Amino acid sequence: MMNRRPGPTVFVHDGHAGGAGFAERGFRAGTQWLAAIKACDCARGCPGCMQSPKCGNNNEPLDKAGAAALLRLLLDAAPR
Repeated sequence: MMNRRPGPTVFVHDGHAGGAGFAERGFRAGTQWLAAIKACDCARGCPGCMQSPKCGNNNEPLDKAGAAALLRLLLDAAPR
């Protein structure tokens, strides 16, 4: 049973026994990701800052401003 959190919470589930380390690596890279998004001159997101050539939806659901806002919220709320 999970206790209620004081605000929005993101859970990253790693199904690999013992964990593959994706959540920790993502947590450490968040500041770099935000910097890459902010430094890119594109308007909506591009392969240089946030799009993937492997996306089955042609990157259509991605939103550069939304990604930057979410990363900023997560980084600001992360324990230090």
